[in-house]
Amino acid sequence: MLKTSLFTLSVLIISGLLLFRVVNAQTETIVPELSNFGAAHELESVSFFNSDQPLRLEHLRGQVVLIEFFTYTCINCIRTIPFVQQWHETYAADGLQVIGVQYPEFAFEHDFDNIQVGTSELGITYPVAIDNLGTTWRAYNQRYWPTIYLIDKTGTIRYRRIGEGAYDVTEAAIRALLAEPYLETTDEPTADTIVYVTPTTELNVRAQPDETSARLGSVTSSMTFIVLEEREGWAQIEYDDSIGWVSTDYVNRSEL
Repeated sequence: MLKTSLFTLSVLIISGLLLFRVVNAQTETIVPELSNFGAAHELESVSFFNSDQPLRLEHLRGQVVLIEFFTYTCINCIRTIPFVQQWHETYAADGLQVIGVQYPEFAFEHDFDNIQVGTSELGITYPVAIDNLGTTWRAYNQRYWPTIYLIDKTGTIRYRRIGEGAYDVTEAAIRALLAEPYLETTDEPTADTIVYVTPTTELNVRAQPDETSARLGSVTSSMTFIVLEEREGWAQIEYDDSIGWVSTDYVNRSEL
């Protein structure tokens, strides 16, 4: 009888301890480690998907920016992207700007048509900056896909995550940075004017500013391009790993 009572008591104590550990784990507050990695380098991309204007960090002061370096066929990126998409949907209204930077690993990943199809199939609705030449990749001393950076409201890199996992920690870091106050100062740099175009329909890209020149491909209204040069009725843009021309009769021309 005594042995049975002791056994029952032991089971109850162990069960209570396990229940305490489960409840404690569920209510545990994650405190992310936020560092200071210095000022974030500006984005160098001149072509963007899922955006109606070019994105520059200097225009995003006062917002928290999440940059993810990825390429659309990378298996590790494919596993990470649903979390990034969810953060975009959850926190955009609170001041989070998510930007994917697509840097290709293979030759076919340079193709704009392939990028558009690939990112669409992955369910990406946040802006994607095309980095075919690797200018932004090198500026961040990048080596791995995926890598996530969180940039605070003053333009300082505060968090970095290489590879998959730690999604709860990354989300906690997003929340912490969104909660930080921001005091706009008058000595912040003034951004240079950027001229850009957004197609109003699917539009052919030509090798030269002439309707009879070779067709390089096409662009759609989900894309935005910084104008590299203008001639009468034509705008020069980046296309794949080269440049091309689009008729300004079928674009919205704007300045930022």
